Amino acid sequence: MSAVAPYDGSVEIAALAESELDSIRPLLIELLAQDAAPTPTLGLRHRLDATLPRTRATFVGENHVFAARSSGSVLGFCWCVLFDPGTGLEGEVAELYVHPDARGQGLATRLLREATRLFRQRQVTFASVWTDHDNRPAVSAYLAAGFAPTRQLVLTWDPEHGRG
Repeated sequence: MSAVAPYDGSVEIAALAESELDSIRPLLIELLAQDAAPTPTLGLRHRLDATLPRTRATFVGENHVFAARSSGSVLGFCWCVLFDPGTGLEGEVAELYVHPDARGQGLATRLLREATRLFRQRQVTFASVWTDHDNRPAVSAYLAAGFAPTRQLVLTWDPEHGRG
């Protein structure tokens, strides 16, 4: 990683213009390398630098909703979001819901199978799902679909309670 100027007490915070986005590339590569292995190698940083797409000011996403239907009635759905923030296509299971009367029939499993098929088909590099750790049926369904818990702490910001 290139040297960073020593901190002198004055810091300017500003949005980067599109033409300046490459300036974060060394830090992004460092972050990705740290996430990849406890002691990343120099070779890994070179591979990341060679394959990492350019950072863009904007990105677009896609919504994909899978529904479980019976006799024209929707019994459940799985809403997936695909987006590329500049580091490769990512996916998220934004919502998974099965009507209470239809639970216990494997619909969540079938819906998640479609989600993970989409992720594989589109070559998603990272996929996530958010759920309450106390929601045992959802956690079981996600684990069975191949999702795994992480050691990361997820913090959220609520505009009504945020400070700043």
